[in-house]
Amino acid sequence: MPEVAAWATAAIASAITGGSTTAAAAAAATAVATTIVSVGSQVLLSAAITAGTLALQGTPRAEGTATAFRLDTDAGLPFAFGRIATGGVINYRKGFGATNRYQGIVCTLAAAGPIRSHEAFYADDELTSFGANDVATSGDHSGAMWLQRKLGTQPQTALTSPTGLELSVTAPGWTSDHKMSGRACVMWTLFENSKLSEYKGGLPKPLHVIEGKYGWDPRLDGTWPGGTGSCRLLTPSTWVWIENPAIAALNWAIGMWEGDGGASEDGTPYACSLVGGIGSSLDGIDVAAFINAANVADANGWTIAAYPSTKDDKFVVLANMLQAAGAVPSRNAGRISCVSLGESQASIVTVSRADTVGAVEVSLGQSRLERINTILPRHWSEDHRWEMVQLGPISDSAWVTQDGGKRTRGLDYPYVTEKNQAAQLAYYAAADAREAISGTVTFKPHLRRIQPGDCFTFDEPGFLLDGVKVKCLKRSYDPISATVRITFRQETDAKHTTALTKVGVAPPAASGSTPPGVYVEPPSSFSVSVSGPTVTLEWRNPGTLFDAVRRYRGATSSFGSATLIGASVGALLEARTATDTPGAGTWFYWLTSVDFDGNESEPVGPVSAAVADLILTEPGDYLLAESGAFINVS
Repeated sequence: MPEVAAWATAAIASAITGGSTTAAAAAAATAVATTIVSVGSQVLLSAAITAGTLALQGTPRAEGTATAFRLDTDAGLPFAFGRIATGGVINYRKGFGATNRYQGIVCTLAAAGPIRSHEAFYADDELTSFGANDVATSGDHSGAMWLQRKLGTQPQTALTSPTGLELSVTAPGWTSDHKMSGRACVMWTLFENSKLSEYKGGLPKPLHVIEGKYGWDPRLDGTWPGGTGSCRLLTPSTWVWIENPAIAALNWAIGMWEGDGGASEDGTPYACSLVGGIGSSLDGIDVAAFINAANVADANGWTIAAYPSTKDDKFVVLANMLQAAGAVPSRNAGRISCVSLGESQASIVTVSRADTVGAVEVSLGQSRLERINTILPRHWSEDHRWEMVQLGPISDSAWVTQDGGKRTRGLDYPYVTEKNQAAQLAYYAAADAREAISGTVTFKPHLRRIQPGDCFTFDEPGFLLDGVKVKCLKRSYDPISATVRITFRQETDAKHTTALTKVGVAPPAASGSTPPGVYVEPPSSFSVSVSGPTVTLEWRNPGTLFDAVRRYRGATSSFGSATLIGASVGALLEARTATDTPGAGTWFYWLTSVDFDGNESEPVGPVSAAVADLILTEPGDYLLAESGAFINVS
């Protein structure tokens, strides 16, 4: 057995006792020299173990933000899981009708459908509803916008232009053969008026909120061991809506399928065309591991909102989905597997020296200078217009004290929209990476029962790991030597209770969903003068197109209580005047400009005018009548 250096013995004692190096701890560590342990470099195994937790950074979409409205002939096929928002990828856009006053736009929102629903549509962040004939019934473009939507059923009929357009025009070149089966898609039709004031030469930014695809959940399949229900892998019509991140990962591993299924339903896995995902056979997937991760995610209330595409790396997508489930990818007997890290597990077996073959290799984890004790998580936030938003720091005061100060790191959770979920996963990532002991051990063949994700406990008096519970992260079996090699990490149960109490604190979101009003240039050079009972208003018209300049008068300086007293037109930048006879008193005046759509500028003013009481002394003076009007007395 290799000798253990004194510095290693002291380090092991410190790691096991949380930093204490008492005589008893040192004596226990010295027993290493007569046990089955060898200590390698702190970097060697620590890096490998941490790669499955803290180092497994969430990776953003290869094609950028999901909310972008894009025309890209090389765009990947997108797939929607859970409740997400997207701008869509343009497949068709043409102007038609008289002077091309109509725009017809067809967009793909998601492939491998059907999706569950088209929940909402926003134009420039304004919620817009649609009624009969798919015409907009609310928002700034009510009556001038249409939106026809398809779920992506397999097969499905083609999108069509709305009926009742001027001269019964339709989108040119778009026919009933353009069915787009399996694609959740929309036809967006917009109408510009003769003044070009409806859209002002541009398009509003679209945002579609949808509930994504269905999939197979073996927990609801009565033909699968432990399952109950009618959900069947090879019968897509029985699938359920996917909101669980581990079930999404399982379906990604099976693959995204479209097309004619022959004797089977369209879109049936392995019977039609693979258009995305990994496409593994069911024999190549450790389904039981995904079921376990799904149960943990459900118990913790964790969901998924994912929008990967065929441009994304398939393994990265799988890792991001499992990250949302509090799990990491793994391999078990050559099969795609995963390890759930989000629950406390009982030890399934106690092992001793008699169960091992050769030395146990132990790493003491990261040094204090390398440890991270504070995570700055970012997640996909609906409250912030579906952008990635950083939450407040997630930490533990004991960690900060132990490390002598904060050491932060940012982690992205691109498939998580719930802020508390992101906070809890961030705490898990830090806590797992800070576990003091990790390593590898080779067992005799009877311990093949230990699977990735299982916990076991060492029981060997005098051994530095005596009584320590560890979690199996990776397992391999060598049939030639009949040995089982397991990579493990210490498992501290207290972290699970603490993690699930974490609350994500997000920055304030912009209030309201109504876009800012249209800017209208106000009048300028506004002044008033008083001559007897007459108040004269002078101003210069706006320098941009306007319909009229409105004049307001009030008895107080509050514009809200002012009364409209008249309106004037004229040329751009023309100097204008108008008069008013309000009666005796102090009056306040304002001007505004109004465009041809009725949008009004901010008021200019108030400017005050004091009209004095008149005393009749000679012919030509004015007398104030009881009605409030001035009467000329001659």
